[in-house]
Amino acid sequence: MIEWDSWRTVLAVVRTGTYASAANALRLDATTVARRLKHLESQLGYALFVRKGDRFYPSNRCEELLINLETAADALRIAEQQTSAFEQSPIWRTLRMTAPPFLVSHLFAPALPVLTHRRRLRVELIGTASKVGLQRREADIAIRIEDRRGEIPKRDKRIKAVKLGVLEYRVYHAKGSATEGLPWAGLTERQQRTSGSEKMMAMAGDEGFQYNVSQFDPLLRIVQTGVARAMLPRIIAQGYPDLLTDGETVLTQPIWMLYHSQDQEDPHLKAARQWIMDLAATLPSNTDL
Repeated sequence: MIEWDSWRTVLAVVRTGTYASAANALRLDATTVARRLKHLESQLGYALFVRKGDRFYPSNRCEELLINLETAADALRIAEQQTSAFEQSPIWRTLRMTAPPFLVSHLFAPALPVLTHRRRLRVELIGTASKVGLQRREADIAIRIEDRRGEIPKRDKRIKAVKLGVLEYRVYHAKGSATEGLPWAGLTERQQRTSGSEKMMAMAGDEGFQYNVSQFDPLLRIVQTGVARAMLPRIIAQGYPDLLTDGETVLTQPIWMLYHSQDQEDPHLKAARQWIMDLAATLPSNTDL
């Protein structure tokens, strides 16, 4: 008899690609993951993974098992949903969610008490714009800023995409600083992923950015010092009385929620998605409507 924990370990390594990431997902240590897999391979009589560089990929024999393992994992999840009410469940659940760092800081993190109230829920908020984690099941929900619906749902029919609204951007400068001749600050080139970055560079013109940072939060701090102006999301800038704008919206970008279709009826993920939609309704661009 092979214990389910061993199969869960296999799924975790398949989804994350490393023992360390799988151990983090399972709340174990990497040594335990390695030991479980070695024991399971001994029971089965063949290798489950092939190592390439620093990542592990399922062997051909492992690939043959995965459909049944995923089906079993889904069936177990459904059984748990049917046997207990989510709010009263004695089982601690984990929500893994990725979003752009400034949305984690200014939208989601401050509102966590609303989500976790009376729920046995562990929340992992990961500030990243990467989409890989969702497909590998390293994340349950991904919040993305995209000019279009995004490529993932087109390539992977298991992923659903819901438009949450739009983000507004305006040009801000510090109170007391003259805007004429004030240099520009912006995001570093490696952070330029959407039309927002193109708009930033177009506004800066031939002179470009005098100050470059990797995220919006430090960009906000630079603008507060008065040494530069920058295009910032309204959601992070509007709460600072020391910042001024002419009030013109120079860019709007759609914000999307991506999640797995298999999780459509999962109670704690369903509650999380509703929490996200409620928060999105408070975005300045949505409340102005």
